[in-house]
Amino acid sequence: MTSHTIPVDIVITWVDGSDPAWRKKKNHYRADTSKTLATSDVEGRYRDNGELRYLLRSIARYWTLQGQIYLVTDQQVPDFIASHPRLHIVDHQDIMPDANLPVFSSRAIEANLHRIPGIAEHFVAFNDDLFLTRSVGYEDFFGTLGAVIYLTDELMPEQISIQNFSGPNDALQASHWVAERYGKPYLNHVAEHAPKGIRTSWMRELEAQDPTIFTTTSQERFREVGGQSILANLYGHWCLAIGRATIRKNQCVYLLSDQIESSVQPATLAQSMADKLCLCINDTTGNRAEAEIALMRMKLKLLLDTLYPDSCQFEKLFHQILKNSCTSTQ
Repeated sequence: MTSHTIPVDIVITWVDGSDPAWRKKKNHYRADTSKTLATSDVEGRYRDNGELRYLLRSIARYWTLQGQIYLVTDQQVPDFIASHPRLHIVDHQDIMPDANLPVFSSRAIEANLHRIPGIAEHFVAFNDDLFLTRSVGYEDFFGTLGAVIYLTDELMPEQISIQNFSGPNDALQASHWVAERYGKPYLNHVAEHAPKGIRTSWMRELEAQDPTIFTTTSQERFREVGGQSILANLYGHWCLAIGRATIRKNQCVYLLSDQIESSVQPATLAQSMADKLCLCINDTTGNRAEAEIALMRMKLKLLLDTLYPDSCQFEKLFHQILKNSCTSTQ
C-alpha cells in the first residue's frame, strides 16, 4: 500500500461554549486558579465563532486523502452539520472514563483521540480554528519517517510560568521529559499551532512507555500550568528523539481575532498564505462585551466567506442549494 492510498482520518475537536447545558457543567466545576494559566478559563478558549464550517470547507477543497472525519464534542452537534457517511460525531464519553468527565482541557481530550473507536492507524488532529490553505497529502503530516514537526522561530522559555501562554509551557515540559529519558532535549523552539499527524500505534507505544503521564493528563479538568500536552507537543518531541520525525518551520499563518477587528484585507492575507500549510485564526478576545464579540464575528465571517465561499458536502446548506438547483431545472 503506497502512502497515497493509506487511509488517513481527520479528527477535529470542537466545543460550543454558549450552550447552556455545557456552561452549567463548566460553572459547576470551575477552574482552580491557583493551578491554571490566566488564559485557561477565559471565554475565548471555548467561544464558537463559526470557524468549524470553514475548516470543513477547506478540507473539502484541499484534502486529497482517503479516510473518515471524526468530530469530537461534549454532547453537542453543530446545527449546520449534514448527515454524511464520512462524518462521525464522537462524544467525550466514547474515549474517556466517566470519572474524568466533564472535561474542559483540550490537552486531556487530545490525549485520548487515539481511542476513538475505528480510528485509522494514521490520523491528523485539527483544532477548529485551523484552515487548510493548499492541497495536502500524506507527506505533509507524516513525511518520510512517520512524523512531521512544525516549529515556529520562537525559543522555548527558560522556565514554566503562569505568565507564559500555554504553547511555550507545553513545549518546555515536553523537552524536559525527553531530556530525562534520552539524555538531552531535541528541540528548543515552540511548536506551531498546526494540524498534527499522528500514528495510533505510536501513541499507544508512547502510552506504554509512560502510562502515568496519560492518566494524569486525562484527569486534568482544566488546563493547568504544569503537565503535558501529549498530542500537540510530547508526541513530536518523542518521535524526533527516537528517529521518527522530520522538522519543518513556519508553515502556519497566524491571525489573531483582534487583527480581524482591525479589518484584515483578504487579498493581503491570501498573499501571505501562499505555499503555507494552514491558517490559524486564534480567538484572543477573552472576556469582552457582547457588542465587541458580535463585531469581531461579523468581520470574521466576511473574511472566511471570502477565503472559503463554497459550501461543502458536510453542510446542510450545500444539500439545500443542490436540492433547489435540481428543482429549478425540472
